[in-house]
Amino acid sequence: MIELASIFLQFLIFLIICSFPLSPKNLNRFMGNKIHVFNYVDCHALNIIIFLNILLFSSFLNINLKITFYLLLVLSLISIIYKRKEIFFLINKKNIIKFLLFFIICISIFISTAQVLKLEWDGFHWILKALIFYNENNIQDLREVKILPEYPHLGGYIWAFFWKNSLLELEYFGRLFYVYLYVVSIFTVYNLLDFKSDKILFLLILATVLITYDPYLFAGYQEYLIFSILLISVRFISLIDFTKKDQKKNIFLNLIILSILIWFKSEGLIYFLIFGSLLVIINKATLKIKFHYFITIFFIVLLQYFLKQYIIGIYESQHSFNIKEFVYLFNNFELLIFKILNISKHLIIGFVKYPLWLITILSLLLIKSKNNKDKEIIKYFIYALVLNLIIIYPIYLNISSSSYDFFLRVTLDRLLFQTSGFYLIIFIYLLNNSKLKKINL
Repeated sequence: MIELASIFLQFLIFLIICSFPLSPKNLNRFMGNKIHVFNYVDCHALNIIIFLNILLFSSFLNINLKITFYLLLVLSLISIIYKRKEIFFLINKKNIIKFLLFFIICISIFISTAQVLKLEWDGFHWILKALIFYNENNIQDLREVKILPEYPHLGGYIWAFFWKNSLLELEYFGRLFYVYLYVVSIFTVYNLLDFKSDKILFLLILATVLITYDPYLFAGYQEYLIFSILLISVRFISLIDFTKKDQKKNIFLNLIILSILIWFKSEGLIYFLIFGSLLVIINKATLKIKFHYFITIFFIVLLQYFLKQYIIGIYESQHSFNIKEFVYLFNNFELLIFKILNISKHLIIGFVKYPLWLITILSLLLIKSKNNKDKEIIKYFIYALVLNLIIIYPIYLNISSSSYDFFLRVTLDRLLFQTSGFYLIIFIYLLNNSKLKKINL
């Protein structure tokens, strides 16, 4: 009973901390929106991005986890009290039902996570990083982690942060934030749905949870962190008008959102470079402004290198570029073709295992954009999809033949899952242009 009460308390803590500092009123004002573009779900998602950046900053300063926690909690409570009139104004039947759905989904997965305490294979790698911070050691001690010390550490820091600051200090309480972020991201992306019927919206949210929830990946893996941040980014990329030049605030906002990916997993850097660079290339801005965007991307990557190399003391990649393997493959054409076909086979298996991919492929075949803005956004996501899939081939061809089959079997499906939600916008746009939009149940 105490453990169940602690789970409810943990949900409340997530809700409070992630309500600071943005509200719909100040966010819309800051972004220069004359109409109420952003709602409370959008603000909650962006507050999580801000919170994650605060944790990242805190991790390098070796600040005591409890000090950071109580400081953020107090600031969040003060902010809620200050914004109480705005919050009370949002209370209506529709928002209450939506919140209840959000609450039920979160608590259900929280309890499911609490019932299965077993960590899966990669969970034992990541918990070693979490333990560094939980035991209040310095960030430099990450160098002493015996398994994959070069992996980014933010996921482990989040794990330790909420583990240390839970009522019972149970390990899995740290991982519950992964669940919370996941559910918030699904609610955020469905802000794009332009339907009269709230019932259809709620059914779509539930359906998306059902086909994307995988308890195996919540058992210590970091894939949901990438998946969720990409889902959140979809919502804010959709606000970019690629037909116009003056989109500075929207572009920089999305670069900040995407930049957090590089601190979760090594492939997060690839996603940041691909999806971030595409935002700049497709944008109609002048060459001077595009140069500023690329300088920002370069600075973010350089900053990560500097922090990992000179603060933590380690900057390595799990799989360095293996030129000998490529030379060997191109001198053995049959082996090259065999590997390409094998990668393609596992891609198809991954598509079937994670049905969001099948929904995306079907939506691409059916969608017809009605205006230039939507066409440009869809074009961006199609380019991102093509590059996303193409980059998989050189990554796996680069792996030596001795470990190639193993990595293909155990990692490719998870790699596909991470980005599967990024293209959900194509399905949502398809629905927005369908007759279902007019149904009012």
